[in-house]
Amino acid sequence: MTQANSAHDKRYVDTRAGQVFCRCLGAGRPLLLVHWTPLSSRMYRHIMPLLAAQGFACIAPDLPGYGRSDPRPERWSMPEYAGVMLEVLDTLGHAQACVLGGHNGSSVAAEMARQAPERTTAVVLDGVPLLTPELRAAFARLSTAARPATRADGSHATQGFDTAVALLREYIPGFEVSDETLPLVYETLIDYLETDFVSSGPIAGAYDLAEALPELTRPVLLLGAERDSLAGNFAGATALLTSPRTHLFAGHHPIHFPSRAAEYVEVIADFLNTPD
Repeated sequence: MTQANSAHDKRYVDTRAGQVFCRCLGAGRPLLLVHWTPLSSRMYRHIMPLLAAQGFACIAPDLPGYGRSDPRPERWSMPEYAGVMLEVLDTLGHAQACVLGGHNGSSVAAEMARQAPERTTAVVLDGVPLLTPELRAAFARLSTAARPATRADGSHATQGFDTAVALLREYIPGFEVSDETLPLVYETLIDYLETDFVSSGPIAGAYDLAEALPELTRPVLLLGAERDSLAGNFAGATALLTSPRTHLFAGHHPIHFPSRAAEYVEVIADFLNTPD
């Protein structure tokens, strides 16, 4: 077990959607970390110690249907994800929290701030999925349960690995498999398999983040990266928000590279520690 794993307090929280697994670390101001999908709270392990050192009590849940949390109900929505995250805060005794969400996690974070602005003291949106009508329709058509069967060409044997690599190539353009990057592939593969092949595409396709962004009243930090798959939405999201602070990381997104964890945390901590 790595030090990053063993340092975290791990617990399960009972919610309307079943048990939600959480990694917790630190003491101070509560900071909820909502992961990208189809990843899990595992993606925040290397930044949680740095955020804790900055005086934050980090709570990184696995959304229902991801990681070690229970499968989500068959009929589900982005507002229901937000409601369950508010339940997690309730159970852990946090009346208020800062919320950081990435990619689809940004939709959850934004919806939390829209539903309960009195409980979300500040919001960090790390990449925003503003969907075109074409993408929205494509997501809506995705199967919600597509467990693969055996195939004559044997491709079912490598589907998980190949899907993990394809996802990393979306998140990290130019990504290649090597001895150095294999650990990241394996972690992504674990996250993918733990979804039991159930897609969140229809949930994302049914949610219009562009409607939520203008309604946010809490301080917002909009993050992005030059070579992130959602970089094209950065300007549009900035225009939809009311006086956000913005930061565009150079090159690839630093969340994928532990060597850049301090760079990522510095921007977030500076925003959260700045008075309104």
